[in-house]
Amino acid sequence: MKPENSVHIAICCDENYAAYATTVMLSIISSTTQPERLAFYLIANSISSESQYLMQREISKHKVSLTIIQATNKTFEGLPVHRFGQAVYQRILLSEYLPSTLDKVLYLDSDLFVGDDICSLWDVSLDGFAIAAVEDLSRSASNTIGIPRQDYFNSGVLLMDLKQWREQGIHWQVADYAAKNAHKLHYVDQCSLNAIFRGKWKRLHPRWNSQANIYKILRKYIEGSGYTKLELEEAVAWPAIIHFTGRKKPWLQYCFHPYKNNFLQILNAIPWATQHPSLASPKEKLRYFFALRDHWKNAGRKRLARKLRSTTSKPNN
Repeated sequence: MKPENSVHIAICCDENYAAYATTVMLSIISSTTQPERLAFYLIANSISSESQYLMQREISKHKVSLTIIQATNKTFEGLPVHRFGQAVYQRILLSEYLPSTLDKVLYLDSDLFVGDDICSLWDVSLDGFAIAAVEDLSRSASNTIGIPRQDYFNSGVLLMDLKQWREQGIHWQVADYAAKNAHKLHYVDQCSLNAIFRGKWKRLHPRWNSQANIYKILRKYIEGSGYTKLELEEAVAWPAIIHFTGRKKPWLQYCFHPYKNNFLQILNAIPWATQHPSLASPKEKLRYFFALRDHWKNAGRKRLARKLRSTTSKPNN
């Protein structure tokens, strides 16, 4: 495959998320008809050499490249990480970490599952924008920087024009904003990106970042979103990237999401991946078993997706 046709995908994580990041990459490989186009880059934030070796070995089984780059935390030293870890800041520095010959990259979080061909997203034109993303569907995430909900994007899936990032020094703009405002931001990295890119980002179809709250938003809170009801229905029926936003991750026992098992099927097939302690906890198993309302709501989400899939055409974008 010619280098200009390659799909460059970057993931940033620490030791705790090594197996989950590997799961994301394997879901991408299994969902594409063009694996020879894929080129992965891992920004490793304090990942052990053993885990790095295991990750690289797992990806190379599929004849796909994985380049591992060691992260530096100096730029964001002292900034709060809350429950997310230092790795959340590394996406901001991708234009510096990645080879200067790369003009474009797709950044992905480590808590998602790719169920459609990622090459289709890569081939989307940025139309002159430095970044493309999906609106954050939360009704409150944008409050701390005072911008309308529909103008605020989720930073878990980002298509980036690295040439513009370098020429405009965007990473330094974001880092400077984060340093000055971190004390009042709930999602420091995401809010900082949104502050710099306000009104200057391309909107992707929500199916490319189908967030965990999409079912609730479609049912009760469409007003205020920049997406139409049809677009949200298409994202529920035909999700291309399922993003497990929030605290209830698919590797936890207490998680109710229609695509939890899709993620676990790949994760559990990784020989060196260890189960989260909550999966073996009798207390957590009982808590999960007796959460009847959550089971009922999750069954309803599955029914809704099946219904919409039978009545809604798969979008081309």
